[in-house]
Amino acid sequence: MLKEFYINLDRCPWKREHMEKNFPRATRVPAVDGRVETVESILPYWADREWRDPNWNRRLTQGEIGCILSHIEVWKKIVKLNEPVIILEDDIKIVEEDYNLLVETQLLKYDFVYLGKRPVENSIEPIEINETLEIPGFCYWTCGYAIKPNVAQAYLNYFKDNPLIPADEIVPMAIGKQKNPTLQAKWTSKVFSSVAWKKDVVTPRSIAYSETDTEVPEEIFPNYQFSIITVGDDIEKVKPLMESTTYPIKNIGEGVVWKGGTMEGPGGGQKINMMKEELKNYQDQDIIMFVDGFDCFINADIDEILKRYFSFRKELVFSAEKLCWPDQNIADQFPETGGYKYLNSGTYIGTVGALKTLFEKDVEDHADDQLYVQLEYLSNKHDMVLDWESYIFFCLSGVEESIAVNEWSQLVNTDTNCTSCVLHGNGGEYTKEVYWNFVHDLQDSQYTFYVPKYMQKDVEYIDKDMILIKNLLSPEFCSDLIEECNSIGGWESLPNDKFPAQEIRLRYMDRQKFYKAFEKAYYDKIEHITEGYWAALKMYGIRDLFAMRYSLDTQTKLNLHHDMSLVSGSMKLNNDFEGAFLNFPRQNITNLDHDIGSMVLWPASVSHPHECTELKSGTKYSLTLWSSREEGDVY
Repeated sequence: MLKEFYINLDRCPWKREHMEKNFPRATRVPAVDGRVETVESILPYWADREWRDPNWNRRLTQGEIGCILSHIEVWKKIVKLNEPVIILEDDIKIVEEDYNLLVETQLLKYDFVYLGKRPVENSIEPIEINETLEIPGFCYWTCGYAIKPNVAQAYLNYFKDNPLIPADEIVPMAIGKQKNPTLQAKWTSKVFSSVAWKKDVVTPRSIAYSETDTEVPEEIFPNYQFSIITVGDDIEKVKPLMESTTYPIKNIGEGVVWKGGTMEGPGGGQKINMMKEELKNYQDQDIIMFVDGFDCFINADIDEILKRYFSFRKELVFSAEKLCWPDQNIADQFPETGGYKYLNSGTYIGTVGALKTLFEKDVEDHADDQLYVQLEYLSNKHDMVLDWESYIFFCLSGVEESIAVNEWSQLVNTDTNCTSCVLHGNGGEYTKEVYWNFVHDLQDSQYTFYVPKYMQKDVEYIDKDMILIKNLLSPEFCSDLIEECNSIGGWESLPNDKFPAQEIRLRYMDRQKFYKAFEKAYYDKIEHITEGYWAALKMYGIRDLFAMRYSLDTQTKLNLHHDMSLVSGSMKLNNDFEGAFLNFPRQNITNLDHDIGSMVLWPASVSHPHECTELKSGTKYSLTLWSSREEGDVY
């Protein structure tokens, strides 16, 4: 029998259980988690910055990087074993029970065997061998294949000199079936013999498509530099933009004599000329977002902006507006988009190489930058799209009555029913008045700095059914919440509570920024992580969220108990106290070593009784989450 390896992520234990049950001969190889990898961590390998998916025009995803690195690890094992091996991914099912024997027989003649494949239409076609076998054409899927050690070594040799590309693209190169001639030409090793069954002997399960990391266009591997650029010769007028985000914004207009007109009419060509010069400082695959300096406000995390940009699957995304300006005569040339259809050049995002091409023509400083870009857009020569529903950029001119702010302090375009990331107050006096009113409201309500960036490395599975999310909320959130709770007072227990504690409920505090910040962390992190770990779990939102206090003159401990929630969570808000640690005696786990701002989560009602031990000194503050057990289950 041939040895079998299967690739499985640590954070997918349910897939591991499936493989252990259905493929008992297979040995697990821990998969590389692309979500936590960086340019530095994958060295000596490097990701291809220029590669674009031939079907979806997107860059390499984090999942694809994890996938190819996982296959590389298996290839290394095969070379070391010096014997042929069957390689399986963990989301497959068996079609032919004797697949191992079938493959072993074919490896007597061939170097490479597909157990499961998806032929790609309009590419290299298969060649029939007999009623059951064929020489494969260009195929996707690496769910199941078998190779000899010399094939594995050839793959490893390839990546000594070439950047990483998806496993689906490199695997066919070894058998001379890559449909992209440029890629195939990079294969300098011998071309190996191959065979496949016309009817697969293993095939992906249905979850292979719903639970995959590789096909998530918003989760792009971060092998690029991202910059925000603006132009503003008046530093005070640029200040609101600069303060709207913690991400650095480069103002290339500071100290520059402005020759681009008053912007009350056509003008602004100087912005293009300044950008042309600035683009020389970057590599073509880097990404730049440009925003006008005096009337733009960023109201989203940079990660969110980039995810939305990648979802367009275009090199250039320009904002769109309702009015055709500055030349109404070309209005009928703009194609319908399903929403706003006229290009606005005051906000855009794209790759440096595409911007260089867009701006390569000469333009006078006093000429109109928007008309220039509109004509380029209408030429259809660029990989370019308009943000017609304000998914990233909300241009306010002509739609001043269509702006709102929802309960999470997100901008909403009520015309398109879409939240937006950047507000652009382009337009006249009335537009500017509406713009500044909303900017002032947003400045007062911003709380996103409390929620650190989600990083997979911050998730730790500390027990079979316990999760620790490190860095869930910032230390500033913890200290500010303690100060706010003590300033408003009202620490008390719920009436008729069998296990009373000194509590304040965040949902009912006058200042909602703490509840909203936690709510953002809940939907950005907790819900995603818990539903991913407990595979059959459906989260229904926040049932209750309350701060707790233990002090020597009030309450010093809480007896062993269960919670009335689906999933519970606990976070230390301070650490200048002794004793009063959260204890799970059945699991022999405590939160003694947990940092402030980190939250431990567990299934609440039956299996995880817990207690707060006796306080010895100081005052302890903590935050408790109860998740809802069903729709509408809210305190």
